[in-house]
Amino acid sequence: MRTIVVVLQVVATLTVSVVAIHVAGGPRSAMILQVAAGVFGALAALVAAWLVRPPGRIFALVLLTLVLAVEAFVLLAGAPLEGVRRWLAIGPLQLHAASLLVPLAVWTAAQRLDAVAVIPLAATLAVLALQPDAAAVLALTLGLGAVAMVDRSKRPWGAVLVAIGAVGLGWALSRPDPLPAVDHVELVIWRALEASPTLGALAMLAQLMIPTAILWRRRAPETHALAAAWAGFILANLVANYPAPVIGAGAAPVLGWLLSIGLAGRTRRRPGDLVDEAS
Repeated sequence: MRTIVVVLQVVATLTVSVVAIHVAGGPRSAMILQVAAGVFGALAALVAAWLVRPPGRIFALVLLTLVLAVEAFVLLAGAPLEGVRRWLAIGPLQLHAASLLVPLAVWTAAQRLDAVAVIPLAATLAVLALQPDAAAVLALTLGLGAVAMVDRSKRPWGAVLVAIGAVGLGWALSRPDPLPAVDHVELVIWRALEASPTLGALAMLAQLMIPTAILWRRRAPETHALAAAWAGFILANLVANYPAPVIGAGAAPVLGWLLSIGLAGRTRRRPGDLVDEAS
Protein backbone atom coordinates (compact mmCIF):
# COMPACT_ATOMS: atom_id res chain seq x y z
CA MET A 1 0.00 0.00 0.00
CA ARG A 2 2.80 2.42 0.89
CA THR A 3 4.52 1.65 -2.40
CA ILE A 4 1.34 2.61 -4.25
CA VAL A 5 1.19 5.90 -2.36
CA VAL A 6 4.79 6.66 -3.31
CA VAL A 7 4.14 5.87 -6.97
CA LEU A 8 1.05 8.06 -7.03
CA GLN A 9 2.93 10.92 -5.40
CA VAL A 10 5.79 10.65 -7.90
CA VAL A 11 3.45 10.61 -10.89
CA ALA A 12 1.42 13.54 -9.52
CA THR A 13 4.54 15.55 -8.72
CA LEU A 14 6.04 15.10 -12.19
CA THR A 15 2.71 15.90 -13.83
CA VAL A 16 2.43 19.15 -11.88
CA SER A 17 6.06 19.89 -12.74
CA VAL A 18 5.56 19.53 -16.49
CA VAL A 19 2.40 21.67 -16.43
CA ALA A 20 4.10 24.34 -14.31
CA ILE A 21 7.12 24.43 -16.63
CA HIS A 22 4.77 24.90 -19.59
CA VAL A 23 2.84 27.70 -17.87
CA ALA A 24 6.13 29.40 -16.93
CA GLY A 25 7.11 29.55 -20.59
CA GLY A 26 9.58 26.70 -20.60
CA PRO A 27 10.47 25.18 -23.99
CA ARG A 28 9.11 21.83 -25.10
CA SER A 29 12.60 20.37 -24.80
CA ALA A 30 12.60 21.15 -21.06
CA MET A 31 9.30 19.32 -20.59
CA ILE A 32 10.50 16.31 -22.60
CA LEU A 33 13.72 16.20 -20.57
CA GLN A 34 11.69 16.33 -17.34
CA VAL A 35 9.64 13.32 -18.41
CA ALA A 36 12.73 11.44 -19.59
CA ALA A 37 14.43 12.10 -16.26
CA GLY A 38 11.35 10.72 -14.52
CA VAL A 39 11.52 7.50 -16.54
CA PHE A 40 15.25 6.98 -16.04
CA GLY A 41 14.96 8.03 -12.40
CA ALA A 42 12.23 5.46 -11.81
CA LEU A 43 14.46 2.76 -13.28
CA ALA A 44 17.33 3.89 -11.05
CA ALA A 45 15.02 3.78 -8.02
CA LEU A 46 13.99 0.22 -8.84
CA VAL A 47 17.60 -0.88 -9.27
CA ALA A 48 18.55 0.77 -5.97
CA ALA A 49 15.60 -0.79 -4.15
CA TRP A 50 16.41 -4.27 -5.46
CA LEU A 51 20.21 -4.37 -5.45
CA VAL A 52 21.76 -1.78 -3.14
CA ARG A 53 22.83 -2.90 0.32
CA PRO A 54 24.06 -0.77 3.24
CA PRO A 55 27.79 -0.25 2.57
CA GLY A 56 30.56 -1.63 4.73
CA ARG A 57 33.10 0.74 6.25
CA ILE A 58 35.58 0.56 3.34
CA PHE A 59 32.96 0.87 0.62
CA ALA A 60 31.33 3.78 2.46
CA LEU A 61 34.65 5.60 2.48
CA VAL A 62 35.03 4.88 -1.24
CA LEU A 63 31.58 6.34 -1.94
CA LEU A 64 32.24 9.48 0.09
CA THR A 65 35.63 9.93 -1.58
CA LEU A 66 33.98 9.54 -4.98
CA VAL A 67 31.43 12.22 -4.10
CA LEU A 68 34.27 14.55 -3.09
CA ALA A 69 36.26 13.77 -6.25
CA VAL A 70 33.35 14.50 -8.58
CA GLU A 71 32.44 17.74 -6.83
CA ALA A 72 36.10 18.81 -6.89
CA PHE A 73 36.17 18.07 -10.63
CA VAL A 74 33.04 20.18 -11.07
CA LEU A 75 34.70 23.04 -9.19
CA LEU A 76 37.89 22.86 -11.26
CA ALA A 77 36.63 21.81 -14.69
CA GLY A 78 32.83 21.76 -14.62
CA ALA A 79 30.63 23.64 -17.06
CA PRO A 80 30.91 27.32 -16.06
CA LEU A 81 28.03 29.80 -16.13
CA GLU A 82 28.99 33.39 -15.39
CA GLY A 83 31.94 32.16 -13.34
CA VAL A 84 29.85 29.73 -11.28
CA ARG A 85 30.69 26.02 -11.50
CA ARG A 86 27.95 23.68 -10.29
CA TRP A 87 27.29 21.53 -13.35
CA LEU A 88 28.72 18.42 -14.92
CA ALA A 89 28.54 18.36 -18.72
CA ILE A 90 27.56 14.99 -20.18
CA GLY A 91 27.18 15.43 -23.91
CA PRO A 92 24.48 18.06 -24.49
CA LEU A 93 23.25 17.77 -20.89
CA GLN A 94 24.42 19.88 -17.98
CA LEU A 95 23.60 18.11 -14.74
CA HIS A 96 23.63 19.71 -11.32
CA ALA A 97 26.02 17.24 -9.74
CA ALA A 98 25.06 18.00 -6.12
CA SER A 99 21.44 16.98 -6.73
CA LEU A 100 22.71 13.46 -7.36
CA LEU A 101 25.69 13.32 -5.00
CA VAL A 102 24.41 15.04 -1.84
CA PRO A 103 21.66 12.40 -1.32
CA LEU A 104 24.24 9.65 -1.86
CA ALA A 105 26.57 11.30 0.66
CA VAL A 106 23.98 11.69 3.42
CA TRP A 107 22.63 8.16 2.87
CA THR A 108 26.15 6.80 3.27
CA ALA A 109 26.97 9.02 6.25
CA ALA A 110 23.80 7.92 8.05
CA GLN A 111 25.19 4.40 8.10
CA ARG A 112 28.95 4.92 8.37
CA LEU A 113 29.87 8.20 10.03
CA ASP A 114 33.13 8.03 11.96
CA ALA A 115 36.42 9.92 12.33
CA VAL A 116 37.59 8.78 8.89
CA ALA A 117 34.34 9.51 7.06
CA VAL A 118 34.33 13.05 8.46
CA ILE A 119 37.33 13.98 6.31
CA PRO A 120 35.75 13.60 2.83
CA LEU A 121 32.44 14.98 4.09
CA ALA A 122 34.07 18.11 5.51
CA ALA A 123 36.06 18.55 2.30
CA THR A 124 32.88 18.16 0.23
CA LEU A 125 31.17 20.90 2.23
CA ALA A 126 34.14 23.17 1.54
CA VAL A 127 34.13 22.39 -2.19
CA LEU A 128 30.39 23.05 -2.48
CA ALA A 129 30.85 26.39 -0.72
CA LEU A 130 33.63 27.32 -3.14
CA GLN A 131 31.54 26.57 -6.26
CA PRO A 132 29.60 28.49 -4.71
CA ASP A 133 26.42 26.42 -4.18
CA ALA A 134 24.67 27.48 -0.99
CA ALA A 135 21.68 25.22 -1.75
CA ALA A 136 23.89 22.13 -1.85
CA VAL A 137 25.76 23.18 1.30
CA LEU A 138 22.45 23.67 3.10
CA ALA A 139 21.11 20.32 1.87
CA LEU A 140 24.22 18.41 2.94
CA THR A 141 24.38 20.21 6.29
CA LEU A 142 20.72 19.50 7.10
CA GLY A 143 21.11 15.88 6.05
CA LEU A 144 24.12 15.44 8.34
CA GLY A 145 22.27 17.29 11.10
CA ALA A 146 19.42 14.80 10.81
CA VAL A 147 21.92 11.96 11.20
CA ALA A 148 23.24 13.55 14.39
CA MET A 149 19.74 14.07 15.78
CA VAL A 150 18.40 10.55 15.29
CA ASP A 151 21.54 8.51 16.01
CA ARG A 152 23.40 9.32 19.22
CA SER A 153 26.41 7.23 18.23
CA LYS A 154 27.06 9.59 15.31
CA ARG A 155 26.16 12.81 17.14
CA PRO A 156 29.69 14.11 17.98
CA TRP A 157 30.97 13.85 14.40
CA GLY A 158 27.66 15.04 13.02
CA ALA A 159 27.86 18.15 15.19
CA VAL A 160 31.35 18.89 13.86
CA LEU A 161 30.15 18.62 10.27
CA VAL A 162 27.09 20.79 10.93
CA ALA A 163 29.37 23.50 12.32
CA ILE A 164 31.59 23.28 9.24
CA GLY A 165 28.52 23.37 7.03
CA ALA A 166 27.17 26.47 8.78
CA VAL A 167 30.42 28.30 8.11
CA GLY A 168 30.44 27.16 4.49
CA LEU A 169 26.81 28.19 4.05
CA GLY A 170 27.49 31.67 5.38
CA TRP A 171 30.47 32.07 3.06
CA ALA A 172 28.57 30.79 0.00
CA LEU A 173 25.62 33.11 0.68
CA SER A 174 27.99 36.06 1.00
CA ARG A 175 29.28 35.55 -2.55
CA PRO A 176 27.57 37.48 -5.36
CA ASP A 177 25.38 35.29 -7.54
CA PRO A 178 25.63 36.53 -11.16
CA LEU A 179 23.12 34.01 -12.53
CA PRO A 180 19.71 35.52 -13.38
CA ALA A 181 16.60 33.68 -12.21
CA VAL A 182 14.90 31.69 -14.98
CA ASP A 183 11.10 31.57 -15.01
CA HIS A 184 10.74 27.82 -15.58
CA VAL A 185 13.64 26.84 -13.29
CA GLU A 186 13.99 29.09 -10.24
CA LEU A 187 10.69 31.01 -10.45
CA VAL A 188 8.43 28.24 -11.73
CA ILE A 189 6.16 28.16 -8.65
CA TRP A 190 5.68 31.93 -8.60
CA ARG A 191 4.91 31.99 -12.33
CA ALA A 192 2.41 29.18 -11.80
CA LEU A 193 0.75 31.21 -9.04
CA GLU A 194 0.50 34.19 -11.35
CA ALA A 195 -1.10 32.08 -14.08
CA SER A 196 -3.45 30.14 -11.82
CA PRO A 197 -3.77 30.19 -8.03
CA THR A 198 -4.88 26.56 -8.14
CA LEU A 199 -1.89 25.40 -10.20
CA GLY A 200 0.46 27.51 -8.10
CA ALA A 201 -0.89 26.00 -4.89
CA LEU A 202 -0.50 22.50 -6.33
CA ALA A 203 3.07 23.26 -7.39
CA MET A 204 3.91 24.62 -3.96
CA LEU A 205 2.32 21.63 -2.22
CA ALA A 206 4.09 19.19 -4.53
CA GLN A 207 7.45 20.78 -3.76
CA LEU A 208 6.90 20.87 -0.01
CA MET A 209 5.92 17.19 -0.05
CA ILE A 210 9.05 16.04 -1.88
CA PRO A 211 10.67 14.76 1.37
CA THR A 212 7.56 12.79 2.36
CA ALA A 213 7.97 10.42 -0.60
CA ILE A 214 11.20 9.28 1.06
CA LEU A 215 9.57 8.75 4.46
CA TRP A 216 6.49 6.81 3.32
CA ARG A 217 8.26 3.45 3.23
CA ARG A 218 9.97 3.51 6.64
CA ARG A 219 11.63 5.71 9.24
CA ALA A 220 15.35 5.20 9.82
CA PRO A 221 18.43 7.43 10.10
CA GLU A 222 19.02 7.09 6.36
CA THR A 223 15.51 8.14 5.37
CA HIS A 224 15.50 11.05 7.81
CA ALA A 225 18.84 12.20 6.40
CA LEU A 226 17.59 11.99 2.80
CA ALA A 227 14.38 13.84 3.63
CA ALA A 228 16.32 16.58 5.44
CA ALA A 229 18.67 17.00 2.48
CA TRP A 230 15.75 17.55 0.10
CA ALA A 231 14.20 19.94 2.60
CA GLY A 232 17.43 21.91 2.28
CA PHE A 233 17.15 22.14 -1.51
CA ILE A 234 13.51 23.24 -1.11
CA LEU A 235 14.32 25.87 1.50
CA ALA A 236 17.08 27.31 -0.69
CA ASN A 237 14.58 27.85 -3.51
CA LEU A 238 12.10 29.55 -1.18
CA VAL A 239 14.59 32.01 0.30
CA ALA A 240 17.20 32.57 -2.42
CA ASN A 241 17.83 32.39 -6.15
CA TYR A 242 18.21 28.61 -6.48
CA PRO A 243 16.29 26.13 -8.68
CA ALA A 244 12.99 24.70 -7.50
CA PRO A 245 13.93 21.04 -7.03
CA VAL A 246 11.91 18.54 -9.11
CA ILE A 247 9.16 21.09 -9.84
CA GLY A 248 11.42 23.40 -11.84
CA ALA A 249 13.07 22.25 -15.06
CA GLY A 250 16.18 20.18 -14.47
CA ALA A 251 16.99 16.52 -14.99
CA ALA A 252 19.43 16.09 -12.10
CA PRO A 253 17.01 16.94 -9.25
CA VAL A 254 14.43 14.52 -10.66
CA LEU A 255 17.04 11.77 -10.97
CA GLY A 256 18.42 12.49 -7.51
CA TRP A 257 14.99 12.53 -5.89
CA LEU A 258 13.90 9.25 -7.42
CA LEU A 259 17.24 7.65 -6.57
CA SER A 260 16.70 8.83 -2.97
CA ILE A 261 13.31 7.10 -2.93
CA GLY A 262 14.96 3.91 -4.14
CA LEU A 263 17.68 4.12 -1.50
CA ALA A 264 15.03 4.74 1.15
CA GLY A 265 13.21 1.59 0.10
CA ARG A 266 16.43 -0.39 0.48
CA THR A 267 17.20 0.91 3.98
CA ARG A 268 16.99 -1.59 6.83
CA ARG A 269 17.04 -1.01 10.54
CA ARG A 270 19.92 -2.12 12.67
CA PRO A 271 20.49 -2.24 16.43
CA GLY A 272 21.05 1.30 17.66
CA ASP A 273 19.00 2.99 14.91
CA LEU A 274 16.56 5.65 16.06
CA VAL A 275 17.67 5.25 19.63
CA ASP A 276 16.05 8.55 20.47
CA GLU A 277 12.59 7.11 19.77
CA ALA A 278 12.90 4.90 22.82
CA SER A 279 14.18 7.62 25.12
